[in-house]
Amino acid sequence: MSILITGGTGFLGAELCRLLVADGHRPILLDPAPPRGRLLELAPHYHHVPASLTNLPVLLNTVREHGVRTVYHLGGMLSMPSERDPWGAFEINVAGTYNVFEACRLEGVERCVFASSIAVYAEGLTGDTITDDSLQRPTSMYGAGKVFSELQGRFYARRFGLDFRGLRVPSVVGPGSRVAHMSIYNCWAIEHPLAGRAYRIPVEPETRCPTLYYKDAARAFWLLGRAKADQIKTKVYNVAGQRPAYTAAQLADAVRAQVPGADLDFAPDPGISQLLQGIGRLDLDDSPARREWGWEPAFALEAMVADFAAEYRAHPELYAF
Repeated sequence: MSILITGGTGFLGAELCRLLVADGHRPILLDPAPPRGRLLELAPHYHHVPASLTNLPVLLNTVREHGVRTVYHLGGMLSMPSERDPWGAFEINVAGTYNVFEACRLEGVERCVFASSIAVYAEGLTGDTITDDSLQRPTSMYGAGKVFSELQGRFYARRFGLDFRGLRVPSVVGPGSRVAHMSIYNCWAIEHPLAGRAYRIPVEPETRCPTLYYKDAARAFWLLGRAKADQIKTKVYNVAGQRPAYTAAQLADAVRAQVPGADLDFAPDPGISQLLQGIGRLDLDDSPARREWGWEPAFALEAMVADFAAEYRAHPELYAF
């Protein structure tokens, strides 16, 4: 059985690739960006297709040529680029996801695992705990695209029998993340000090942002993709890391514990603070994921920062800006 990962050369796609290779697979990585970082060590064990989600013929040909039966759809434009270019975000995140579903339908793909986001939540929430049934009323183009894609996936499941399932992930933290988005400070506040650079965190010290370490996130996708169809009741699941979410000040303290003398300070950006205002208070209830297919995170804040530091120090040449 062949497996396709869209966005496969990104740092989350690359970590999922590592898990699949360890499980005996040779994944197909569809991504316009070339392989980099630790993917280079795995080069004989995957196939890279340098293409965009907007190119339906290439998607179809890739799925057909490699006999793909499972797709992990992780590719897309992130939050801040989507704010700057909502037209491009529509083409990649909405029309691109439609292309993925059409390729699945036309080529008989059995399963599609979709990367959604907690950006689907914003206005109209009641209380501070967010469940899989909470109101989805996003204020961003990124979040709106994710909501539509979730509903589109449910339609393809009902109408065409596609085994559609997905995860709403919070901000994913890991080394080597290069695309700026509203919560990138969770990565760069660790990585810059490890590289000996100063970093100014662009939010208030008390700001909270739900996060998930990239190794946990990749493992969550891997677990969900392996789950038997009769285990899947909810279809699209919230997954959480540390609860409650840590503050930016707690993050800075954890970094200083790993990197003595880290030059960290705060320089709040009003635009970023506004975007984070809606999700910063959210407590994600991921009990359906835990109950239905055994999800459980392995990394809280201190363990996350320690593992991030160990990964960076072991391979500094791979993570250089």
